[in-house]
Amino acid sequence: MDYQSDFEKWKERIEARPLAEVKLPNQPIDEVTASAETLAIEAIKDKDEFTKAGMDITIIEDIPSLSGAVRYCQAEWMSEYLARQDAQKEWLEKSPFAYQQHDELLHNFKFAYRNDPDILTKVMRINNGNGHVDMVQDLIELAVLGEKNPKPLREIGYKTTGLKDIKTLSHNMAELLASSNGSTNDSSKVKLLRDKAFTLLSERVSIIREYGRYLFWKDNSRREKYYNNYKG
Repeated sequence: MDYQSDFEKWKERIEARPLAEVKLPNQPIDEVTASAETLAIEAIKDKDEFTKAGMDITIIEDIPSLSGAVRYCQAEWMSEYLARQDAQKEWLEKSPFAYQQHDELLHNFKFAYRNDPDILTKVMRINNGNGHVDMVQDLIELAVLGEKNPKPLREIGYKTTGLKDIKTLSHNMAELLASSNGSTNDSSKVKLLRDKAFTLLSERVSIIREYGRYLFWKDNSRREKYYNNYKG
């Protein structure tokens, strides 16, 4: 069974986990899942002892598929996280050009429409703001304004055919900015699923370890198999 199938098997139970009960991983997920899978291999050898002690053996049997679900959620979260990192890098590379075009538009528009109070007022209104979102919006609004009032721009030698490119630039930068901002760690639904899946796995691992230490308290070699090698 692949990790996505594992996730589909656990999806409803993962999503249903109350937010108040969610635990955050304090070790790398690959270490956590590998440890859980190794624990399950050891515990299944002692399934008769666990059953006699009153533990539901399905807790052990759950581990492989639940661990796979955790791995799947982690991969999805890392894909989202890395995509945002790439977008942020691309924004840093491309935004200086967008800001340059923004400033040149304003410079040309203020001069071209200097004798038209109504249009100049619109230009100044568009320029009333700051920040990335405002810059992206200014580009599209200025381009539309210029297309509707091309004559003064042409009179000062401004090539209005380039306004189409400005509209495309605004659209592209808006998409890039959205990807760059993305979901923060605290708001990402994908990360929350990962944390919920980890919580389910962590709980089962803790139960197995607890029973194992109880059962093999006089058998040092077996008892060691049930001690935590991470804080889960």
